[in-house]
Amino acid sequence: MISTTKGKQLLCALPKFHARQSHTKPALHPVQARRFTKTCSFAYPATHSTTAPTTSDTEFDALVVGAGAGGVTAASLLANKGYRTLLVEAKDCIGGRASTRLVDGFLVNTGALVIELDGAVAKTYKDVGLSLRLYEPSRASTVLRFGGRDINITDSLVGAIRNITPTVFASISRVLPWLRPKKGESTRSWLNNFTRSQTIHGVVNNILGAMFAVRADHMPSEVFLHYFLKDTSFKKIGMPPGGTIEVWKPLADYVNKTGGQVWLNSTVSKLIFGSDGLVAGALVQRADGSEIQISSKVTVSNVGPLETVRLASPTNFPAGYAEMIERWADPAAIITVHFASQTPLAMFPCLAIFGKSRRMVYAGNFSAPELQRAPEGWHLYCGASVPIPSQGDFDVEKEKALLLEDLHDHFPGFDKAKIVAIDVTANSWPAQRAVSGFDQPQTTPVANLFNVGDGVKPWASGGTAACSQSARIVVEKIVEIFPLSRE
Repeated sequence: MISTTKGKQLLCALPKFHARQSHTKPALHPVQARRFTKTCSFAYPATHSTTAPTTSDTEFDALVVGAGAGGVTAASLLANKGYRTLLVEAKDCIGGRASTRLVDGFLVNTGALVIELDGAVAKTYKDVGLSLRLYEPSRASTVLRFGGRDINITDSLVGAIRNITPTVFASISRVLPWLRPKKGESTRSWLNNFTRSQTIHGVVNNILGAMFAVRADHMPSEVFLHYFLKDTSFKKIGMPPGGTIEVWKPLADYVNKTGGQVWLNSTVSKLIFGSDGLVAGALVQRADGSEIQISSKVTVSNVGPLETVRLASPTNFPAGYAEMIERWADPAAIITVHFASQTPLAMFPCLAIFGKSRRMVYAGNFSAPELQRAPEGWHLYCGASVPIPSQGDFDVEKEKALLLEDLHDHFPGFDKAKIVAIDVTANSWPAQRAVSGFDQPQTTPVANLFNVGDGVKPWASGGTAACSQSARIVVEKIVEIFPLSRE
């Protein structure tokens, strides 16, 4: 990720917004409390142990590699099911590309901006007995910026048109079979059957870019139709006070309080296999430079299918599997400019999708005092673009310049704004590890090794909710296939 600022700081300095607990939790044992202090710098100042690890530090029922949305969701649900869980994260904070960092006094997101009020994250909170705290704008949460106007697409007549248009397209396709999407046909190609209007194609491009970080020429048309027809799009959303990282803190805290552990600044360097061909544990490099071997009955990877293969070693999979994953890996990219002003630059309260632009697909407004994202007297925004091509190599400087031009056009006064950071989210740290419709299964050829996250999303889904939903699916499988035995 590329940043124009020098002010990246540890998130242990951030304000904390823990969700209220809806039930009484187990008391935290003093040893666990000390261990939590050592391993979770997002909650307390971190210290490092100088003593050898005990058995309780190395034996776990479940290992979760990576504390992104999928990893934290999986770890909290496994903990709720009674699995003593170790969550290992290489960075100094949780959340991955759905987190927050402090830059020059501003709390800027690393990726995901909003959370669905009734999606997989909210369901996970309910499952573990926590209350999800989100800020809901009083006005339309999502608008379409078109011709200099912000059009409410959350409800009203425009919202109704938005909801029925895909249905009309689908109905026409059923009546006229030759208009049905062909297997693998791109959304652009299919849409050309109805219109060649550059305006309509531009709107569709930007909607897909905002939701999937991809353009219409790379999005399968059957995925596009399914996503909009099955009521999975434009759900009610909220914004976490203090940034998206605040969504994951209570869930990680829950892992610790139920007997598990969260290790930050720690890297899984290798998965260890037993003679039965199953994953038996892992080697973990700790922040203090020590290497610890841990054991686990099941392992969940949130680092993507490609990195999972590398951690496990291709020799532990059937012939050809590793090569197939190598060929499959084709992540999508997004570029984000975070900017701030001491005067308001926009009126929309949450998200804006752009009908016409060079590259910009959406913008976010984090200026509401309730969000506590900016110093007093400042207004915080971001604008994001999908480069061309959205997958593979692209001219970074050219694409950044085009996004900045769009921001100048759509935000009067932008020329006097403070550029807080510019992030290029691509390659090994991408916007999406897989374009929706091209995801790998959550299972692997190794029975007790699973993938979660944005490379294994449920079909025709996207965003943070899809990452969390992949984890919910995996935990259900684990409970069924590898039930706990406490003999």
